[in-house]
Amino acid sequence: MDPDETSVPRPTTAPGDRLESLSASARGWHTIQMAVLGFIGICGILRTTSSSAPRAIQWLAGALAVAALAVACMAVFTVGRVAYPVSDALDGDRAVVGGTARLRSGIRLTIVALILAVIAALSGWWPSPASNSNPAVAVTGNTGQAWCGPLVSGPADAISVRTANGIVVVPTQAIAQVSPVAHCP
Repeated sequence: MDPDETSVPRPTTAPGDRLESLSASARGWHTIQMAVLGFIGICGILRTTSSSAPRAIQWLAGALAVAALAVACMAVFTVGRVAYPVSDALDGDRAVVGGTARLRSGIRLTIVALILAVIAALSGWWPSPASNSNPAVAVTGNTGQAWCGPLVSGPADAISVRTANGIVVVPTQAIAQVSPVAHCP
């Protein structure tokens, strides 16, 4: 005959066992927190200095990165107190309840730090302005002549190039090659 589940005595765990289990869980979270702290540090190191974001956005991103670092340090300290308890002043159930609350608080702080770091890193994705809306091209004719300059509007069936000597209109039948260049000689 199977005993009724309510009549089966549940094994009770001593507060010391629960505290040790909580401490082991906190040590696992502490490892994750160190990875988050390293991620925040790497994001700070890899940050480019030539951001095209407005100055206010750059300052905001910097402030968020510093805040993420501060929150991550607080989280590491909070969970570290549970993972590696220093004193046995609180014993029993009070230690377990307090440790559980500190662990939850540390986990929440870790998540907040990660969110702040991600938001701070988003400023690196700010679109850069077009450097040159009218790039220069080099046009070579069938006869070997070459022209260099930005393209301008002109007649159909021809390419118009603004050169140092003025606008040159080259019929498409007379073009051997057109290629973009960084600057004209």
